[in-house]
Amino acid sequence: MNQTKFRSRLPLLSISLPVILAAAALLLLLERFHSAHVSAHTGDVFGPACGLPTIDGEIEEAEWATAAAQTFALINPATITPTFTATLRVMNAAHFLYLGLTINDDELTPMGEFLPQGDGFLFYFDNDHSGVLFEPEDDVLLVNAGSPQFHDNYLVGTPAPGSNQPDVNAGGTHDGAGAASRIGGLNHFELKHPLCSGDPLDFCLKPGDLVGFQLTYHDAQADGSFGGGYFFPGLSTTSTADIMIGACAIPDLFVFLPILRR
Repeated sequence: MNQTKFRSRLPLLSISLPVILAAAALLLLLERFHSAHVSAHTGDVFGPACGLPTIDGEIEEAEWATAAAQTFALINPATITPTFTATLRVMNAAHFLYLGLTINDDELTPMGEFLPQGDGFLFYFDNDHSGVLFEPEDDVLLVNAGSPQFHDNYLVGTPAPGSNQPDVNAGGTHDGAGAASRIGGLNHFELKHPLCSGDPLDFCLKPGDLVGFQLTYHDAQADGSFGGGYFFPGLSTTSTADIMIGACAIPDLFVFLPILRR
């Protein structure tokens, strides 16, 4: 009797084992795809680092020597292939956050058919460090090749994640500055933004705070056509790297410049 019962289970086992193995292999492939192309760099922390660069669209090594920096591949989800390599530099002084970025694009395009200001970077911030991006009223900073080069925006939340518009459209203030140029075969982007501007649509950071972010590079081709969107550290709502704010006593000269001119 026991032998009969045991034999009756053999066909079931012979069918189930290949199915189980196939399912396990599929899950492994999906996990590798997700890890490699969505959140491969999540968890990276830039800073704390102190410094005071000039925002003129030229990343000079001496000015950014003290910055926290990392070089990484930007991923286009349509091709799943690293196309651009970028280096991000991050530091802050007493009142401002400074971001500098170089990328090996083959041209700096100031305008395009679908990108009115041409090539440009978007920094999406997770203001409350919740671990989730694209929440309404989160900070969005843009620096573009074309004019105007700097945009201080906020997340609208609709019609799609990432939709943003200028802070001034919602009663906020335009805070910061940015510039871009092409130097030595690389596109250079620099920007500054107050650590705490007082605008409720901006983040408000103090030494020791962490703020999450995600980068998107919009590439306009030389003929004006759209070349694609490229991301770091990934493109999901939880793919973020972090910036840690330093306790930097360096005074931002332009904060006090109006006083010095009196």
